[in-house]
Amino acid sequence: MEHIDVNLIKDLLENKKIDKVKKIIGDADIPSLAIMVDQLGDKRKIEFYLLLPTKISSEVLLEVSLHSRKFILKSLKDKYIISMIENAESDDSADILGEIPEHKVKRIFALLPRKKKEAIAPLIKYEEDTAGGLMQSELVAASGTIKVKDAIETIKKKAKDMDGFNYVYIVDDKERLRGVVSIRDLITSPSEKKLYQIMKKEVVKLNPDLDKEKVAEVFRNEDLFALPVADKNGKLLGRVTIDDVLDVMEEEATEDMFKIAGVHPDESIFDPLKKSLKRRLPWLIVNLGTAILAALTVSLFRDTLQAVIILAAFMPIIAGMGGNAGTQTLTLIVRGIALNQLNLSNYKKVLLKEVSLGMINGVVIGIIMGIIASLWTGNYMIGLVILMAMTINLIVAGFIGTSIPILLKRFKIDPAVASSVFITTFTDVIGFFTFLGISTLLINFLVV
Repeated sequence: MEHIDVNLIKDLLENKKIDKVKKIIGDADIPSLAIMVDQLGDKRKIEFYLLLPTKISSEVLLEVSLHSRKFILKSLKDKYIISMIENAESDDSADILGEIPEHKVKRIFALLPRKKKEAIAPLIKYEEDTAGGLMQSELVAASGTIKVKDAIETIKKKAKDMDGFNYVYIVDDKERLRGVVSIRDLITSPSEKKLYQIMKKEVVKLNPDLDKEKVAEVFRNEDLFALPVADKNGKLLGRVTIDDVLDVMEEEATEDMFKIAGVHPDESIFDPLKKSLKRRLPWLIVNLGTAILAALTVSLFRDTLQAVIILAAFMPIIAGMGGNAGTQTLTLIVRGIALNQLNLSNYKKVLLKEVSLGMINGVVIGIIMGIIASLWTGNYMIGLVILMAMTINLIVAGFIGTSIPILLKRFKIDPAVASSVFITTFTDVIGFFTFLGISTLLINFLVV
């Protein structure tokens, strides 16, 4: 991906050097163009976007941030949007319609050519996060009774209007899916053979209402380039291709990462200050509440801290190590849930492993830090307190990091969103309480 200098583009647009801008656009790829659109201010954003060739404008639009996409669609005239939809694949066309304000959708859809309407109509009735929302209607379907040579001729004609395809889907006279033939099998089979003689009858197909995460899971298991989508009666509706599924996988991974960090899944580094502030501030206020709870825990032991002031230096270490260990566990568990690797049947085994790991890590880290603290303070009892508190806190981190996501999932709450708050709260509170609590019990051995 080649970097495009945003200042150069701004300067060229300001000086009306449109040909030079078009030259840069012609040499750039889709992701680079999307980043450029995001970086430009609103006025230049639409000016630059309108210079994009129509054949790629829809792809760029679906790559930009949500803020840019909404602004562009609000700024474009209906005529341009219609032209863009006409030149896009059916699934991209449906996605664009899904982003347009509701009051404009009917008007734009009514003005589309009949052929495009027929391609999009089956797609827009499904939610965007389902197989039906991901599928495209462009595919190659044929009767099982035609010969291989005739099927190849059909493919040659359709290839002009379709991006990559790897399979011919065999349907009956009611358009019900009966089998599939790969392009490889087709071109290596005798030309006089009929398709039903070479087709695979066992077809992996997707229900149009299947969630996109489940769709990605099927692709991972089946290792195919595309999968057909069929309704409950077996009627072939469309196909989902691997490139769309790769986008889903990237989106899901990014979304989980953002949620764990308390960042809105749709946020972009190019979003306006006001929008980012609105999305992040509430989460920081929630975290402030958990920090106050930890501070209240510490305040319960102010007499101990006044007696042995050096303990304050070790408190962040106990809490911080617990938080780090908990986040490690949390990340693995949330990802395991997303990939359907973790469920109630294997939960106890995973829990035991994470708690055991927490105990071993706690002992090892506790011994290392305990020795350092003993040499530092000249009091081996402080080292012993740190060992005990570290071990307890890392055990708790393993338990909470495993249990909370499963519990939230059971109550239909996204574990990626809320788990990190619980991890921080528990490891801080438990870390401070155990460290200062044990110190209070052993106060006579700590005061020199």
